[in-house]
Amino acid sequence: MRAVLPILFLAACTSAPSAPERGILAIGDSVMAWNGGAGIPEATAARLGRPVTDVSRSGAHLTHPSAILGALGFDVSKQMRDGDWDWVVLTGGGNDLRGACGTPAEAAILDGIIDADLQGDLPKLIARLRSGGARVAYLGYYDGPAGARTAFTPCEPAFDTIDARMSRLADRNPGVLFFDAGTVIDPADRTLYAGDLIHPSRRGAARIGTALADAMRAAGGRAAR
Repeated sequence: MRAVLPILFLAACTSAPSAPERGILAIGDSVMAWNGGAGIPEATAARLGRPVTDVSRSGAHLTHPSAILGALGFDVSKQMRDGDWDWVVLTGGGNDLRGACGTPAEAAILDGIIDADLQGDLPKLIARLRSGGARVAYLGYYDGPAGARTAFTPCEPAFDTIDARMSRLADRNPGVLFFDAGTVIDPADRTLYAGDLIHPSRRGAARIGTALADAMRAAGGRAAR
């Protein structure tokens, strides 16, 4: 979660008709799923002019300990859908850590997500997604609003660690993009947060989704498929 950066809204360019663009798949937890049809994936797809399939689910763990709940969509690692995806955008890890942050259990859970050697459930999932030919954009979590404490406030240092490790992973893999939502969500602006002060408001989701799309577009010429 880095310092907030300004977003540059670029004018859309017209071009000659071309073949239909490949689609975007969105998987993940409630940060991705919040706001339904006005969520982050939909803002990203609209910015890029791409079709999107959003199967993210509130309450999803990166790897859910319950096989039954995992089968119902609460396991991000099992949300993959068949399709000719250009990009898979995802969030995950927050619910795995919730309740454990700041306790002796945190380190093991954090390393299970992604450890200092860039191993763990998140790199395994990304490798599996990449093996199908899609590029992958991982969306890092943002901090909560200034002056407020939520259930995830104790997890902010762990989220920073995930972000740092994911940034290293993306640097080593041209087909992987790490985007830190904390660069566009200003903790001083509560209008970017939903009423629970955890999830993005519609305005916040639009800001994240648009900035993510611009990062994906910028990476498009460099990211290996």
